[in-house]
Amino acid sequence: MKELPLIGITQGDALGIGPEIITKALSNPLLYRHCRPVIFGEEKLFKNLRRKKNIPILFPNRPHKNSAYAALEMATQWCLEKKIAAMVTAPVNKKRISSDEHIKFVGHTDYLKTRCEKFYKRRFTETMLFVGEKEKIALATTHIPLKDIPKAITLKGLKNTIKTVHDGLKDYFGLSHPSLAMLGLNPHSGDDGLLGNEEKDYVRPAVRWANKHKIDLHGPFPADSFFAHLSEKFDATIALYHDQGLIPFKQKNFLRAVNVTLGLPIVRTSVDHGVAYDLTGSGKADSSSLVTAIILAARLAKRS
Repeated sequence: MKELPLIGITQGDALGIGPEIITKALSNPLLYRHCRPVIFGEEKLFKNLRRKKNIPILFPNRPHKNSAYAALEMATQWCLEKKIAAMVTAPVNKKRISSDEHIKFVGHTDYLKTRCEKFYKRRFTETMLFVGEKEKIALATTHIPLKDIPKAITLKGLKNTIKTVHDGLKDYFGLSHPSLAMLGLNPHSGDDGLLGNEEKDYVRPAVRWANKHKIDLHGPFPADSFFAHLSEKFDATIALYHDQGLIPFKQKNFLRAVNVTLGLPIVRTSVDHGVAYDLTGSGKADSSSLVTAIILAARLAKRS
């Protein structure tokens, strides 16, 4: 019998719900049918797990000031060196990390891209893919201000995103001919230029390019009506900016979805929520998304 994959789980923000949902998730016997977990974090946050489950808890001898960042750095290195098959990240506070470490930390995805490029000495196109029960949403742009989105959307960038999503669905999810949808940027997808030219200048040419290269991509679709009746008919939808895709997606899938990073040479999944300081210490934090993220990471690791 093949040994189950070793999956690393980062602690997340020590003051948030990360430690609580990890403790709850790893108390679920279902997980141990899929993987062997190892925690990257401060041992004091997981005393009960150490005592009851004897789960390995790793943390660097000389951590950074921010323990969430220290755990992430160590887990990433282990993933790059193939000491673990995949990594699952609990939520962090980007501002706290940026302040504590005196860096600009805009999220796990950008951090992992930088680390992978440094390790492999080549460039990668990373894409955030949110996986729900019946639909998947990919983001063409991620954590940038709303005012910067139009200039961040380019034909080259859209081509890279389309290819990354298409290849990711084939490699990770076993879809030989995935069907994709693309949303428009402007209301009503620009109304033929009346409400903006981005669709004519970048989005439609990207769709034509995809079809020319045998990628089954449709659109652009007006975002206001798409999620009401079309989103579940495609294997994945490409939204052009963060809130365009994630507001309707999370409304239907919150706490049941997983964030998967496509386009990198490592497997990483994450929860679909934040640090939730308002729930810290209440015992009410829901670990459903983390359980799903761990199981999916194990399944993807077997395919990678």
